[in-house]
Amino acid sequence: MSVRHSLFVLAILVAMPLTTVACTSATASPSQPPAVDSGSPLPEQPGGGGDSAGNIGDPSAPIGAQPPEDPGQGDGALHVQPAPGIVDALPHAWDRITIAADGRTITVYYWGGVEDCYGLAGVDVQLDADGRPVIQVLEGRRGNLPPDTACIEIALLKAVTVELEEPIVAPLQ
Repeated sequence: MSVRHSLFVLAILVAMPLTTVACTSATASPSQPPAVDSGSPLPEQPGGGGDSAGNIGDPSAPIGAQPPEDPGQGDGALHVQPAPGIVDALPHAWDRITIAADGRTITVYYWGGVEDCYGLAGVDVQLDADGRPVIQVLEGRRGNLPPDTACIEIALLKAVTVELEEPIVAPLQ
């Protein structure tokens, strides 16, 4: 047996007990929940979600989160308005759009830069040849920043509410 082959066999023999230990410690007995290391316990979740100790909530309750009472608040987005002095504005793809009951008020959600460095230049809504709306979000950097300003490149979920001249959808009559 060559030295190279012996070292390979030795490496396998050394690794086998480690693999066995790692595999056996990852399995849990069906009668005991897995151990959970949590600095602060989570509150029990409604709808069968359970808590951080593995306790299951009401199994007959529906699973999921409750929608926010007011879609404009608590939706996780930073609500912004067009700001003056935005330069080098570029189109941003939007994430989703919500339409209010009046059919004219829309909220456009998009991923943009941090507010200290970037701002909304505007939202352009046009109709294409088939009458479908084409919505474009324009965001750029703030023009009052010195050229050597360092800006963190992190995306934030932002939202802007726009009122259209004509309804985008009509209510059923």
